[in-house]
Parts: sequence; structure tokens; C-alpha cells
Amino acid sequence: MSDTTAPEPFAALRRALSDASPPVRRLMLIGVIALSILVPGAALFAPKAAGATNHTIAIKNFAFTPDVLTLAPGDTVTFVNQETDGTVHAIRGDFTSPDLPPGASFMVTVATAGSYNYYCSFHPYMTGIINAGTAPPSPSPSRSPSVSPSPSGSPGTSPSPSVTPTTPPPGSAPCDNPALGADQGDGTRLAAYNLVGTVKVFKLCMSQTDWEVSPGVVKQAYTFNGIVPGPTIKVNEGDQVRVIVQNDLPEHTAVHWHGMQLPNAQDGVPDITQPHIMPGNTYTYEWTAKSTGTHWYHSHMGGGQVGRGLYGALLVTPTLGDIAADKHYTIEIGDGSNGFTFNGKSYPATVPLTASVNQKVHVRLIGTGPEMIHPMHLHGVPFQVVAQDGNKLASPYTVDTLNVGVGQTYDIVFQPKEPGKWLLHCHIFSHSEGPNGMIGLVTIINVTP
Repeated sequence: MSDTTAPEPFAALRRALSDASPPVRRLMLIGVIALSILVPGAALFAPKAAGATNHTIAIKNFAFTPDVLTLAPGDTVTFVNQETDGTVHAIRGDFTSPDLPPGASFMVTVATAGSYNYYCSFHPYMTGIINAGTAPPSPSPSRSPSVSPSPSGSPGTSPSPSVTPTTPPPGSAPCDNPALGADQGDGTRLAAYNLVGTVKVFKLCMSQTDWEVSPGVVKQAYTFNGIVPGPTIKVNEGDQVRVIVQNDLPEHTAVHWHGMQLPNAQDGVPDITQPHIMPGNTYTYEWTAKSTGTHWYHSHMGGGQVGRGLYGALLVTPTLGDIAADKHYTIEIGDGSNGFTFNGKSYPATVPLTASVNQKVHVRLIGTGPEMIHPMHLHGVPFQVVAQDGNKLASPYTVDTLNVGVGQTYDIVFQPKEPGKWLLHCHIFSHSEGPNGMIGLVTIINVTP
């Protein structure tokens, strides 16, 4: 083939190789080979096909517009930062961009059919989906839990289940009929269990579920038993625990029992203490509850799975010395692709906590992450930090703001002194406030006289 019929870059390369001396030609060929190795993403950013379409996604007012885009394989998408206040964004997930100051753009050509999820690394509640030649997957009706995970109604209302099983069906696989226990009044639910001899047997189904984070905002979440966060496993010190986990996700995973003292083989780290739980497979964990206090469980296959909802509280009640209070609540703080969430919801969909003046309120704070530290601030009254990572503090201390890191748990107590609606929120402003008011990591303590 002559140079006049070859694509221009290849014709130029051929002429350069022809004109070069043998030593130089060898160096040029080595450079071309090295460049091909250093650009493994060439298939994603493929040359634009004939007839392909250009699409634009505006980044403005801390949102991607549109946040769901359907296109054909080979189409090009240009992200443009249109903020006017100097805010910098950066895209992560299935696409990775450099930092994008106002006016900057980032372009990708999506060559392969599939569903691509992305978010802003600085503001993870900003999320989007690009569907290339495919519609977003929806959960199978047979995988829905016995209780609706996203009840309709006004923000803060509790679910209204048509059926509330207290135990999973004996002998059934976890995903046959995922069961949930009692509503805890804070946006979490207990995990149901069967007692087999002296062993408490829990069943967890890991599946993809459409999850309403806030009114009209639906995410493709990863869930335990159809809800975010997963059901709270609550046992007593010394209980024998068996957890049967079925993976109904499109990818492999495992479950780690964060903070538990247990046999190494039960720790839940794939390729280290166990094989991966492959899609469609079931794995059983068994251990004795020794580590008292506030802990949690989560996927151990990348922060992306945790950020999509694979986490839940794990509470071990001590035989002696439990935290005494009139009200007990749990808040699991999330900042992944589901957005900034308390117990799987963003304000105004977070569930208000209730108390009366001078009641003692105990709140368990769990930093599920997967990426950020959150300074939690309570309005109206300071609180006392009485335990960290499940361990009661010999010298509790009093503050009104507490940094909660990824993986950390804290137990705080306080006594409201004045009636009203008092905020409990993250004090990083972009995590809890927007141009139109409170968003994200915010809930309300409704205090009555």
C-alpha cells in the first residue's frame, strides 16, 4: 500500500522509518511499542466512528446535567465545568479526568456497550451514568426484600411494610426471600435470624437494587437484603453467630466483620483468608461474638462496592456495662457513588430522630466512607464521647464537633435542653449545604417539651 492511501499518521511514520538509519529505526520502533503499552485505555478512547454523535454533560450547581445519558457505542461525551464560583471538579469511577477548573472540559469516546458509572471525587454526591447501547439493569422481582426499601411518602417517614418477617425462612437460600427485622426508627432495620441449637443464623443476600436516595433521585445501589445500609446484626456477648451470604451481584466479593476478634479464616478478605464469593455462589461465616460495642460489616472488594451500599452495623451487647440511655440510634455515614448519605438517604429524606427535653440520647456514629472524614456537629447542646471503635473510654470527653474517619465508630450521648428541630450534620459545607439549603449529610433531632 502506498503512502498516499495509508492514514496520514501511519504514512508519516512509514516515511520517517524509511529515512532513518538502522540504529535510529530500532529506537523509533521501541518507542512505538512502549507507547502502545503505556496506553491500555485506547479501546475506551477509540477513534470516533463515522456517524457517531457528540454529547455534552454540563457540570454546574454541583450536578451533572444530564446525570443519566443513553448513547450509542462510539459516541463522544464532553464534560464541561460551567461553575461560576471557582469550584473545581474531577471525574472518577469508570472515567478518570484531571482536575477541571471552571471552563475546562474532558472528553471521552465510549467504544464498548455497557453501563458506566462516574462521580466527582471532590463532591461524591454528584453522580452520573452513561448507558452505551444498553439500558440500566433493574433488579429481578424475585430478589426484592419482604419490606420495601424505598417507601413513598413524606421525608422522614418510616417504611410501611406489608409483611414484616422476624426470621428468614428456614432452609431457604438468602436470596430466595430476603427477610428484615424491626424498624429502628432511624432509617435502619434489624437483621432477622433463626436460632439453630445455640447458633444465631443470619442470611444476607447481596444484590443490585434501585434505591431512592432522596425524592426523585434513584441510584443503582449494591445492597444487603435490598436495603442501604444492610440490616443491623445485633447479638449478645458470647453468642455463636453464623452468617450465610449469597452473592447475587454481577461481580465477586466477600464480607469483612470489622472490629471482630475471630478465627483468621472468618475475617473475610478474599485471596488472603478465603476465596472470592463469585456471582451466584454462597459462603458461610461462623464466629463467636467477643468484641462488644459498636462495629460494622462491609464488602472487602474495593471501596466502590462499599460506596454503593454494601455495609451494615454490627452491634454486640456486653454482658455488663452497656451504655444506658432513653433513646438509642445508629447513623452510618456514607460518601460514595450513592452520594452523601445518613443510613442510605440524603436530606431531606433522612429519618429525623426524636427525643424529649432532658432525655438521654445515645447515637452510634459509623464512618462507612469509603473516602472521607466527616466532622459531625450537633446544634443546641454539646455531646459526650463515651466509646470509640466499640471500646468504652475510661475518660469520656465533651465536644460539639467530632471527626469521624472511614472505618471508625463512636458512641456519643447527649441530653437536649430546649425543644425544637436541632441539626446533626457534617460540618464540611459542601457535604451538607447547597445553593438551595440543606442537602446530604443532615438529619434533624426533633425535641419535644
